Amino acid sequence: MSTPHALVLPWPKVGHIVPIMHLSHVLAENGFKITFVNTEDSHNRIASAGSLAERFHMVSIPDGLGPEESPFDSRLFDAMEYNMPSQLENLIQKINGEGKEKITWLIADAGMGWAVEIAERLGLRSVVFCPASATFLATCLSIPKLRKTGVIDENGSVKNRERFKLAPTVTYIDETYFIWNFMQNSETEQRMFRYFENNVQSILKAQFIVCNSFQDFELPIFTSFPNIIPIGPLPLGNATNATGHFWSHDPTCIDWLDQQPVNSVVYAAFGSVAILDQNQLEEFAFAFESSQMRFLWVIRPNQTMGEHHNFFKQFQESINERGEGKIVNWCNQEKVLAHPSIACFVSHCGWNSAMDGVKNGVPFLCLPFFVDQFAVRDYLCNEVKVGLSLLRNENGVVTREEIKSKLVELLQSEEIKVRAGRMKELAQRSISPGGSSFQNSYNLVEALKKLDNVIG
Repeated sequence: MSTPHALVLPWPKVGHIVPIMHLSHVLAENGFKITFVNTEDSHNRIASAGSLAERFHMVSIPDGLGPEESPFDSRLFDAMEYNMPSQLENLIQKINGEGKEKITWLIADAGMGWAVEIAERLGLRSVVFCPASATFLATCLSIPKLRKTGVIDENGSVKNRERFKLAPTVTYIDETYFIWNFMQNSETEQRMFRYFENNVQSILKAQFIVCNSFQDFELPIFTSFPNIIPIGPLPLGNATNATGHFWSHDPTCIDWLDQQPVNSVVYAAFGSVAILDQNQLEEFAFAFESSQMRFLWVIRPNQTMGEHHNFFKQFQESINERGEGKIVNWCNQEKVLAHPSIACFVSHCGWNSAMDGVKNGVPFLCLPFFVDQFAVRDYLCNEVKVGLSLLRNENGVVTREEIKSKLVELLQSEEIKVRAGRMKELAQRSISPGGSSFQNSYNLVEALKKLDNVIG
């Protein structure tokens, strides 16, 4: 019996690469050979951070974009549709023409539907993986229906700004759940909608559609969209395969947390893309410092805007004197949030961060910036009620007073702590042996192996 061989293709952003790499580790642990395909820029950045997965065959293909291309630039979608498909097809043909361990499965990000078309043409089977919420995926899959019923227009905008349902058993949602409405650029928003509209039919051709969520967290969606299979929160069980990152983890974080009391540290991190301008940076700094709370704050090297160097240097000196704060460029967030000293999570509400926090029972203080983060904020704060939302003022800035008052409110709320603890129990149960996501992952692996033998 030949070794099953899967080619894995993520969307070229950290928030997409890391969770699909977790899924790849699950496959590798069950006998699959993995060829993991990044864009050249993503591959180089991961290699520079020392975050390559040694057990995989890590390769790259060009996307035709510069290394600092904006995630809000419509050229990103042009690259996906016009530059990368031929490169991917050539790679598959090259690998399958050289070795006896031929690629038989494609594991593609839900944003890479065009790759499913290529796989079908070359005789491969496909799994589509969504690193975002099942609600986001269901919304995308519902685009044809929403267009047909007149809920949205040809540009993806909700007509009359009405609330609507994706299915009878699902709660009402609004345009917040359409990520193409939150790209900070109208041209990019329209281009993004057209991209996802074209993407839907390709996704549905896959043999399996899986997502990084769990049954109890989005039960109405999984009931109404049974073709979406939850296998999260990834990683499963006690696995900590921290690969696929663009920046190196600061190794001192856990040692520092070990020295702090239980439930005493505010953890703040805003993902791999969001930018803080000078005003917002200072408001957070003053809020953290004046609150006299311990904090661990992740600030990427490219995360701030403006002339902040002198201010930031003075701020770091101040917190070093107190010894109750720590600033790092990047960290192993999964380990940090699992640490008993963490009291709450100030988050941008990216889905990976949401799952990391929920999985560890950590309450949220939410500040979304774009795409699905506003919908995730609403879900965390209004549906499962494990967090509070930070409100921006008329200038788009969250003030230090708002940050301090919401921190106090969050940390004093026993109701939120109880609900967060309950969500942790459900999440941990789902990824433990016998749990729903654990079992779904096992079933997926066995189905892929069985179909692989049929192909062979």
